[in-house]
Amino acid sequence: MEFDKRSPIYEQLKHHYKQIIVAGDYKAGDKLPSRREIAQELKINPNTVQRALKELEEEEIIVSEPNVPSTVTMNTEVIEKLKQSMLHDAMVQFYDAIQPLGIEAHELLASLGEYIEERSGIDDRD
Repeated sequence: MEFDKRSPIYEQLKHHYKQIIVAGDYKAGDKLPSRREIAQELKINPNTVQRALKELEEEEIIVSEPNVPSTVTMNTEVIEKLKQSMLHDAMVQFYDAIQPLGIEAHELLASLGEYIEERSGIDDRD
């Protein structure tokens, strides 16, 4: 994982974990690495990791208990809501970016369909 300078590292880390949970890399009930392991692997301050995971806990995306590794929530509704929220945010950014182009909806859908097919073919070869 590479960090950029545009936003706080804990926010980037939090977003990263949301993405990998939504993508299914970590499934409901899976244990996360310890805060210390994450900090060492990413070469960041353990307090930064703590802050990111604390916020994920407050959002009920992960569950933490004393002396036990944090786990992904067993509540699949929380994960599905997170997925829908992240999809909505991505669509808002996409729409805002293409709005000045004046593209008709049918043109957009056709182009998007072609792009997805093209990318799917690329991803299949990886």
